[in-house]
Amino acid sequence: MGIAKRDLFKLPRCFDVLLYLLIILFMPGTGVAGQWDPLVNKLAADGFSRSWLEPLFDRPEVRFDPSVMTEKMKTLYRTKFGNASVRKLQQRLAYLGYKPGKADGKKGSKTRRAIRWFQAAHGLTVDGKFTEKLLEIALNERKRASKHIRIPPSKAGPLVYRTIMTEERLAEAKQFLLANRKTLLRLERHYGIPGEIAVGILTVETRLGTYLGEKSAFLTLASMAICDDFKCVAGAFKDEQITQRRRRWLNRRTAQKAQWAYGELKALLTYARQSGQDPFSIPGSFYGAIGIAQFMPSQALRHGVDGNGDGVVDLFVLDDALFSMGNYLMANGWRGSMRSRRKQRRAIYNYNHSRIYVNTVMAVSDYLEAGEKVFLWDETGK
Repeated sequence: MGIAKRDLFKLPRCFDVLLYLLIILFMPGTGVAGQWDPLVNKLAADGFSRSWLEPLFDRPEVRFDPSVMTEKMKTLYRTKFGNASVRKLQQRLAYLGYKPGKADGKKGSKTRRAIRWFQAAHGLTVDGKFTEKLLEIALNERKRASKHIRIPPSKAGPLVYRTIMTEERLAEAKQFLLANRKTLLRLERHYGIPGEIAVGILTVETRLGTYLGEKSAFLTLASMAICDDFKCVAGAFKDEQITQRRRRWLNRRTAQKAQWAYGELKALLTYARQSGQDPFSIPGSFYGAIGIAQFMPSQALRHGVDGNGDGVVDLFVLDDALFSMGNYLMANGWRGSMRSRRKQRRAIYNYNHSRIYVNTVMAVSDYLEAGEKVFLWDETGK
């Protein structure tokens, strides 16, 4: 399908408009052929065979996808500078007398309390969460805050991923543990990692290998790697107040994330070549993690282990995935058959920097050992 002239300047391209026009004019078909040339040239300069790269990037399904870089940069921007919609809500709540604190666009404790106060005053579900609908209600409100409203106390956040701790998911974990007992015992003898914890990690990461991602890890990383200019994602920031200082930050961080993605893309291509796989066919997570145990490609090269002895490291094979996981954990704090819960948690935290993640892995492990849900600890593991 051709590209309408009115849409040219809406395209989130990393090249300037003149270069893009030249590509459209001189390339046949959809006008996307040749868009990967800068990346192909860079990879070829880094030692990859051009005769291998060009057919890979010339496939019609290999199309630039700005969505991942857009989401990454929006997340980074909001973490540092706040969310414009949240800022509007803070300003409105402050005007109405709900005392949300500084209008910084960040959902801190004062803002959450102000939201709960507003929700209680208007008969809404009191959860302290921001939504666009809540902002709409607040913007249309004229009545000042009443000091006589009883504000329900905030509820503690979930200590585990509740979607994992269901009867169905736990039954799957138990069946998997029984079906793969021999491999898990080999893992424990070699690395000291109990099978129950290994199954806990796989349960959280990929539902025991049944959910490996819906996108090509290659296309995800290639799209991020070529998007090394903030212009690629600028359209997603049209509602933000971008000062010169913030634009400089966005330019720098976009280039940094593109460079990170380029390193991961090189690792993925190397992994694919070593394992005899088609790079495009390798599924990945939203940011390009691969395999049953979800490794970024650079970690796959660094910690990947041939667990079944066939001479190939394939993270989509259970033995290889488990032994690679064991190798990674051992390199990041796991020491033999350690039984200290605190040390176990620390090593698992190095696998994924989330306390709720660690809690959930340990909760699945506890269930597999005890046969019942035992996960009512706090986030420090006490």
